[in-house]
Amino acid sequence: MDTPTPAGRVWPWALVTVATLVRLVPLLLPFDFAGPDSVTYLEPARSLVAGLGYADASGAASALRPPGYPLFLAGVFSLGGDLRALRCAQALLGGISALLVFAVLRRVTGNQTTARLGGLLVALDPIAVGQSPFVLREALLSALLVGLVAAQVLLRDRPRALLSGVLLGALALTHQLYVILGGFLFLAAALAQGRRILGARLLPWIGVGLLVFTPAFLWARRTERVTGHLSLSASANAVPARELWLTTACPNAWLNGDDVAGFQAAAFAEERALIDSLGVEQVKAIYYARARANWTHHPLRSAARLTLMNFWYWAEIPGSIRLARHPRLFWVRWVLIAFHWARLAAAVAGVLYLLRSGSWRSLQAPLACLAFLAAAPALLYPVPRYLGPGVPLLDLFAALAIARSWATRRSRA
Repeated sequence: MDTPTPAGRVWPWALVTVATLVRLVPLLLPFDFAGPDSVTYLEPARSLVAGLGYADASGAASALRPPGYPLFLAGVFSLGGDLRALRCAQALLGGISALLVFAVLRRVTGNQTTARLGGLLVALDPIAVGQSPFVLREALLSALLVGLVAAQVLLRDRPRALLSGVLLGALALTHQLYVILGGFLFLAAALAQGRRILGARLLPWIGVGLLVFTPAFLWARRTERVTGHLSLSASANAVPARELWLTTACPNAWLNGDDVAGFQAAAFAEERALIDSLGVEQVKAIYYARARANWTHHPLRSAARLTLMNFWYWAEIPGSIRLARHPRLFWVRWVLIAFHWARLAAAVAGVLYLLRSGSWRSLQAPLACLAFLAAAPALLYPVPRYLGPGVPLLDLFAALAIARSWATRRSRA
């Protein structure tokens, strides 16, 4: 194991500083870092700061989004901050993520070089840097995900279970799909420990489950009081039935939201018209029937379309459509995608190395998180932005592969 030198002790602080500053640089670009969903987070956040409760712009109780990201926004705004302060806070989250990846790799490998490489990849990753200024929940999800991995690797026993449960609960209240992430972590632990997990080691996982289930259930009950439906969110659309149909019906060769092809825009317009005339529940039944019919009558075509969308889920970058259409920054996409493909190939090599060498148990937590990102959003509605929170994990595995390659070359030399 490498022993940290006085210069080596400066690295953690340097990573946080560099990663934070780099994430502020995109604000100098002529680009609007607000997404269509930004207002749905800003409205309840501003309402909370004003003391009006979790409400929309009209003052009516809102259940459109889970409370995680609006609460984060409200915390920044309550301290007198504005959108600039919010972007600084999200940049700092990126700096903390770089530090945590550094700490995880140092603990697992005992090698300062590998740890520094992983920290630098996260700090300077252009995909993560580009995501940071957006008023969207991906920056918070990414930091929570890295924090969860760090808790699983760096802590033991009760502190690990307690912090993991809190972070999983926060993830579930930020994006409802993450409520099942704990199941992936438990399955990874079961594979690593075998029957030993069925004894006393099962109790911490029960505690983790309660820490996730309790706040999620309480928020679902609150949503039920507002809308009449027990759910973590209640938007006026036909999710997830619409997504299951879109993945079998999208004919695009590129992203499903490509505004040139116009498929997704037309599908959303049709959905709004159907909901206005029939209501959400009946429209969901229609989309479920359409998806079932596509898989029944055209199984190969439906599988091919789902496979193509999953390819772009991994191969494309978040915001690619807006960058590709931007009059001045369209070239940035080609730079980013070249980096993304190289990093993705290195990450795959890192995962394969862990599996083949049998050393995957030490990094079972990030592997479980990556499996969740591969299975949950990808199979339902694979939008590249949904992979965004997993970018630091890809950097972690890429650093392992690159460091392993360097070590192999040195040994041969």
